[in-house]
Amino acid sequence: ISFWLKSLAQMILMAACVASSMNIANLTLASGRTMPMLGLGTYLMDPGRQTYKSVKAALQKGYRMVDTAALYENELDVGKAIQDSGVPRQDIFLATKLHPDKEGYDSTLRAVRSQLKLLHTDYVDLYLIHAPNNKIVETWDALLAAQRAGLARSVGVSNFGVKHLEALKKHRRPMPAVNQVEMHPLVYKSRAKLVQFCKDNGVLVQAYGSLYSGKKKLMRNGVLTKVAKKHSKTTAQVLLRWAIQRGFQVIPKSTKPTRMAENANVTDFELSEEDMSSVESMKGKLEVYWNPLTTPVGLGRTDRGEL
Repeated sequence: ISFWLKSLAQMILMAACVASSMNIANLTLASGRTMPMLGLGTYLMDPGRQTYKSVKAALQKGYRMVDTAALYENELDVGKAIQDSGVPRQDIFLATKLHPDKEGYDSTLRAVRSQLKLLHTDYVDLYLIHAPNNKIVETWDALLAAQRAGLARSVGVSNFGVKHLEALKKHRRPMPAVNQVEMHPLVYKSRAKLVQFCKDNGVLVQAYGSLYSGKKKLMRNGVLTKVAKKHSKTTAQVLLRWAIQRGFQVIPKSTKPTRMAENANVTDFELSEEDMSSVESMKGKLEVYWNPLTTPVGLGRTDRGEL
């Protein structure tokens, strides 16, 4: 009896954790689906225990969006954490990405099915091409086929520049629902053309690198600390709020539950135009992420899709 009472208590505690969802608003994608404006990124999370514990903790704290990728090698742990979280699968927005080595129509479809098995799910809410490749149109046609088959509810791209998106448009393909790119104040102005192109074509910009990869020198910048002090917030919260007010979806990575809660607590204040301009005046280079935006455009076969 004591065993069953203990199990019941654990179930009640889990339900209480799940019920205490954070106040995270949704964004509407061009596909008509909705996506939380803030989610948990898992890039550089160690596969295994760290990813499992982090994703499970985030979901139980109220996060409802998780971003992973084949390249991260932690999809198995993300899927297991979702299964064990107590949160219904249909309440979680799960995104993953194609491994850069799997470009092409047939290899992409095989990869999608393989990744779904790792993630313990019949579908993902968003599936992205991880980076521009030599078969952009051909690979994109495979994603559209996966979407028609119900394997991905929305499809998008990552690290695409204007010329890559224009290639899809030129070949009369539907625009991606999302373009996940490095986006923060240090690169915002230099990527203004990309941001505007996405906006004009109904592509949601999903920002990574929002917190400067945790680089202390940048996070303690005088401009940021001044704005943070004004609002009684942390510099991380200011950066996330900046991104949200610019219309970007954000996926800050953290393995610490307290930091997860802090990152999500960005809806109770608003940056003024002066604050936004100040943040955007920051100077410096992050030099952490690669920049595939200038990758040459390769189309691959263009006869595999349904026009």
